Amino acid sequence: MSNANILQFAPFESFVSPTFWHKLAELKLDYDRLTDTKRKISGHYTNRKASGCLLEVDYAAYNSTAQTPKFSHAAVGHIYNKNTIEEFKALDKAALLADEGKQLLADMSSGRALNDASLLTRFFVLSFADLKCHSFYYWFAFPCALTPTLQLLSPAQRLKDLPRNVEISTAIKTRAIEQQNYFILYANEAQQLYETRSLHEFEASESEHYIYCFADPSEYEQPAWLMRNYVALLLQQNPKLVGQPLKFLGVRYDQQQQPDNSLLWQVLQAETCDCEQVQFVGWELNRNGKLGPRMANMRDSMDAAKLAENSVNLNLKLMKWRLVPDLNLETMAQTKCLLFGAGTLGCAVARNLLSWGFKHITLLDNGKVGYSNPVRQSLYTHADAVAGNRMKATTAAARLLEINPNAITQGHVLEIPMPGHTIGDSLRELTVAHLTLIEQQVQAHDVIFLLTDSRESRWLPTLLGAAHEKIVINAALGFDSYLVMRHGHQSSMESAAVDAEIAGLKCIGGQQLGCYFCNDVTAPGNSLKDRTLDQQCTVTRPGVSNIAASYAVELLVALLQHPQRELAPAYYAQRQAAQESQIPEGMLGILPHSIRGMLCNYENILPATQKFAQCIACSERVLAAYRSEGHAFLFKTFETAKYLEDLTGISEFKRLDSEIIDFDDEQFDMSDEAED
Repeated sequence: MSNANILQFAPFESFVSPTFWHKLAELKLDYDRLTDTKRKISGHYTNRKASGCLLEVDYAAYNSTAQTPKFSHAAVGHIYNKNTIEEFKALDKAALLADEGKQLLADMSSGRALNDASLLTRFFVLSFADLKCHSFYYWFAFPCALTPTLQLLSPAQRLKDLPRNVEISTAIKTRAIEQQNYFILYANEAQQLYETRSLHEFEASESEHYIYCFADPSEYEQPAWLMRNYVALLLQQNPKLVGQPLKFLGVRYDQQQQPDNSLLWQVLQAETCDCEQVQFVGWELNRNGKLGPRMANMRDSMDAAKLAENSVNLNLKLMKWRLVPDLNLETMAQTKCLLFGAGTLGCAVARNLLSWGFKHITLLDNGKVGYSNPVRQSLYTHADAVAGNRMKATTAAARLLEINPNAITQGHVLEIPMPGHTIGDSLRELTVAHLTLIEQQVQAHDVIFLLTDSRESRWLPTLLGAAHEKIVINAALGFDSYLVMRHGHQSSMESAAVDAEIAGLKCIGGQQLGCYFCNDVTAPGNSLKDRTLDQQCTVTRPGVSNIAASYAVELLVALLQHPQRELAPAYYAQRQAAQESQIPEGMLGILPHSIRGMLCNYENILPATQKFAQCIACSERVLAAYRSEGHAFLFKTFETAKYLEDLTGISEFKRLDSEIIDFDDEQFDMSDEAED
């Protein structure tokens, strides 16, 4: 038999939408991770004004309930996405093709393919996703049994040239488009009867009247590759068809949805096929016409903002693969952070928040970018200082957007009113406006960071954080020391019960932890008055701020990932024998109340302290006064910090303490006189 008398088939060619790779990257990072087992996918092809012989896949390929596009037909498949390029290369390709082919034959022999003809259009993809470089190595295969050749009994005929073509066309068009992937046309010319039937309605006694129809995506004289599986199914289900002439109609529609250009082939298979010994073919050729994989580089085709969004959290999503699979990244993405201070600490904290996937960051500051700032404050440049009028808060917010265009940032230029800093009548209206804005921002955010230069500038945010039940993270610097702490949470919620003592460790519930001011017995005053320049600035070793900022963000993340969140307890050693290693750990390790560190000896300690009932910032007396009097109460504290001492009873406490000291001194003097 010459090659001219053998029916050839037009092989499928894959057409992959960029969205297919975008979705694969998302699934690999968020769901599959290290899992490389096969995943079900789907594709589609069209026989309407078909170009080439294309099988298409897009982002909907991974959705089992997705609708097939109009004028298209479904194909079923799998994707085998390997974890490394070495696994991709080393995989036994012949064995993989054979496994998929055997499943195809199983669907034929079981009759599943008769009831769901889309199973005949089977494909799979072997891939490796290099997510760092946004490159995808892939190889499509369209498995098909290597059955005996089909003899072409006569040249292909167009439907419009066939006798009774009008009746045949009418019969075909009565069948719903989505049911035209594989069907039978009963054509009894003697009775002038033309009707379509599904595959499972096949009757062997009427096979001489059958034309086996299929949606043909080929534009060539050869039928599409999927006809091979169609023939294999029919001959397996009906072995008597071997050696008999068979008619196959490849239904092809033009732009006007007319099937006139459909082609009819009359073929014969002379030999039977041993399905137990059959081999399989179907690997797609690459763009060089050789057997081999292809590579899709998506770096240029992806939207820049989308590319940034997928890449920014790459490190975080990789954590979930193996190290911390239960890490809740959505919690960070939705948490809104308010930073009081956009200086050295503020810049470092903001950058670390971006690294952890926080998107909502607002900064409050009233300073301008100076020449000394850029070397220590990472969100500013020398050009910002040269401009002379660039405010830190707005510049920092804009710079965060340049780093991550998907962030939601704001900067507000304002003064933070402080106890002991008297406000004149001329500034009262502006101060009220600033106070109102600060209160609005605190209420609109979930977390407050205290990152300002002076002690007294932290008082108002501490008070507001407690009053509005917000998470408050504080970071303060010395020359070579730092303090990072979480404030106790003022919450009406009940914290879960915890053991009072664990192996020598004292436990303090999240609601009982102290704030930044709880260890003080004096109200904050004007710390900048009568101070030299080095005393007015936060003069520190350069590394201190970065360390403290990192600890502040890590402390927040650990808190958000803890089952009790802001109500999580803190533990500390009660006696010398107890070790910090005994402290219970959460997902990201222990969760301390505070971290005090010294660079001079590279040491950290983790003290925990309880709330002070007379605290000038978070005690019930102060909170009650703020809730009842509002701004009037605040202006009293701004006028003189002693008002807070009187309100909380610290003044009386100090008076009694002074009397005790005077009494002790007097006793000491009297004893000296007695000795004399």
